[in-house]
Formats: sequence, structure tokens, C-alpha cells
Amino acid sequence: MVPDRCAVQRFSPAGLETLAAANHHILGETFHSMAALRYGDHVAKVSAAPRSANVKGLTGRPVEKKAGGSALRDLVVDFFAHNSAEYDIRAQLCTDIDRMPVEDASVLWPEELSPHEVVAVLHLPAQDAYSDARRRYADDVLSFSPWHALEAHRPLGSIMRSRRATYPASSDFRHRFNGIEPQEPSDIKELPA
Repeated sequence: MVPDRCAVQRFSPAGLETLAAANHHILGETFHSMAALRYGDHVAKVSAAPRSANVKGLTGRPVEKKAGGSALRDLVVDFFAHNSAEYDIRAQLCTDIDRMPVEDASVLWPEELSPHEVVAVLHLPAQDAYSDARRRYADDVLSFSPWHALEAHRPLGSIMRSRRATYPASSDFRHRFNGIEPQEPSDIKELPA
């Protein structure tokens, strides 16, 4: 006989709850590199946090569940059709390797040991963020890899080392399968409008 109700409790690694937060407007969120990277002679994690008032105002704004599977994309496209945005690019330096491990990306680094410091401002102009030409270029031509970085900012830790081989393999397969030659732009002018 099977009970009508079964109670199952799952345990998640520390920090996982930050990856599975409630659906909020994506442009109001702060994004963190879960894994560490070189920061010149230092080790750091980086983040992008809303800076301009228009994206700060979106922080915590819920997205209705009935909005559909492309809701976040649609929110971004609608926003950038008429607005620009600015984000603070921040670095959090590793100051205690025991409490701020490089090899375990699931450990959140304590803010009291090393606060995030603004190192740059990212300005995103109003634009057609999802034109057909941009979508095709992003889906078919571009490749993503955290290893597309300067040596002074190379990824660190086991999760990032595993990505060093898997991301290019996935990209190679996708380009071969689609019969498209990969390209890596060196100037923003190379991106379609």
C-alpha cells in the first residue's frame, strides 16, 4: 500500500537559494559571478548591480507567473526599446582563503570580510535588444565562454576549469551542426543592429 502523501526533504548546498529566487524583473537584479577569477595580482568575484534609478526601481518587482516562458526576454526588450540603463561593475577581493574559497563556488563570500567595490560603470543605451539579426547572430554565430577573458582576469576554481573544455566543445558542435562559421567580434560595430 502506498501512502496518500509522502514527505520528502531535499537538502541544497549553501548559497543555492540565491540561484533560485522568486521571479523578479531581471533588470533590477544584481548578478554575481559564483566562481572566482584573477583580478590582476588578486583573486575576486565580480558583480553587476543596478545603478541608474530606472533599473533600481525594478529591484524586487515581481513578474507574474502567467506572463509566459519568454516573460523575462520580453521585459528586457520592452525596457530597452525606450530606456538606457547603468550598472555598477563591482569587485569583491578574496581576503581570507579559508572563508572565501576559490575551489568551492557554492560558498558565498562574506560581505563583512570584503565588501563589493565599484570598479566601473556599464552603460547600456536604448536599443532594439532582440532584432531578428541580433537574435540570429547571438544564437548561431557567437560563442560564450568564461575563458573569453584577459589572462589578468582568467577564471579560477574547479567548476571553471571544467568549463574550459566543455564550452568550446558545445560551440564547435553547434557551429558544425548549423553549418555556420563561428566569429568573435573585436568591436561593437560588428554586431548587427
